[in-house]
Amino acid sequence: MMDHEDEFLNTFFTQVAQLCIDKAKETVEKERESCRQTQMGPWGMLLLHLPQIAMAERSYVDLGFLHTKNKGFLRKDNSLKTVYESLKSDLKRLEEMTRGTNSIGATVANVSNQLCQFITARIQLIEFYEKMYNMSVSSKVMKHQELLQFIEEIVEGHVLSCSHLALTAIKTGLTLEFEILVQLTKAQVEVQNWKFLPTLMALYGAQTRMSAWERTLQSKESWKLGFGATFLKANQQPALYQWLVKLRSAILAKYSLYFHTALSQQASPGEMRSIMSKQSVDYYHKMQSFQRKHDVLAVLIIFDSRGTENSGPGYRYPDRGADASESFRFVVCYPSTFMQKPSEHLDNIQTKIKERQMELLAMDKVTYHKSTKDLCTYAFHNTDPRMTLVVAFENGKQRDKETHITSFMTDLAMHIRCNKVYECLKLSK
Repeated sequence: MMDHEDEFLNTFFTQVAQLCIDKAKETVEKERESCRQTQMGPWGMLLLHLPQIAMAERSYVDLGFLHTKNKGFLRKDNSLKTVYESLKSDLKRLEEMTRGTNSIGATVANVSNQLCQFITARIQLIEFYEKMYNMSVSSKVMKHQELLQFIEEIVEGHVLSCSHLALTAIKTGLTLEFEILVQLTKAQVEVQNWKFLPTLMALYGAQTRMSAWERTLQSKESWKLGFGATFLKANQQPALYQWLVKLRSAILAKYSLYFHTALSQQASPGEMRSIMSKQSVDYYHKMQSFQRKHDVLAVLIIFDSRGTENSGPGYRYPDRGADASESFRFVVCYPSTFMQKPSEHLDNIQTKIKERQMELLAMDKVTYHKSTKDLCTYAFHNTDPRMTLVVAFENGKQRDKETHITSFMTDLAMHIRCNKVYECLKLSK
């Protein structure tokens, strides 16, 4: 049978996990009223800290950790990270004070210790989100492998955290958030290396965990507006959840472009148009529209598989024997007839990607190459370290259109990289 204290804590942390923060604070107030005589004892001291934990959690899921308020000259830093660190210090002191007093003291000491573990995980997650945001604004290149290693180390460090039964609800929420971040970061690593099935599995893994987390949020408090009437807010999900949905949608749109060729072999043109139109961005349509509007020869993406085990599911170059062109694969191309043209274009593209590799890896500008041999100009810009976006057009035909080409390629690459989604972590509030 559950002790009164354990039952109370279970109720409180379930309410916090469901983001019923006002209800959780009311639960604490009622408990404090019913045990006024022991307010200075271990239990009373723990009750003092619980509303602060509830408020910190509300701020966290609303991305409050990236919005420091009132931080300026002669004002203390009251960022959410600092709030958590202060709470952690208080709970450590409480654990030391109550350890070995009596049975209630032992419960308080144990719960305080495990809440410290939970808060440590929160602080590390804040650092992870900050790392993602800072990477997106300070560099054109998101280092997804580095981010994956960072989040996996955090997860590994908390496998045994928060094992107290009363903390089950918040531990479940924490675990789901961990797993969503691991799966989405893994999807980014796999998609930029052009791996069809591992990317799909990671996106599916993220989706199942997001659905599970959403189910725990279905009891979230409704919003009251005037005269006691209750209205459901159009989008009740917290900003953090909405941002994770946005990130997954962005990766799925990228996946739909990078594997357009493979997907279109399994669906009719009509079905394919329907699939693409449902994405957050229809990148293939953008490529089509640009090619038609500006009458360029082709818009394509090439994968450089040199040094990788996997060379992706796309088209090979026309069969010309075993040569270096096997290392360069068509990811997607519009119009597709460009791939059946004589190999001169392909040789030029391949040679320039090799020659300008370091320049392209910087991802900071569009590189042009004018070929007198085939009377064509090629524009290059990497969307990912191994993915090169190419626009091919006839010499002399686009004299005043190079600005449009540069603008199109820069904009498309920036969106494909999902940098804007990481940047909007600070704009989601």
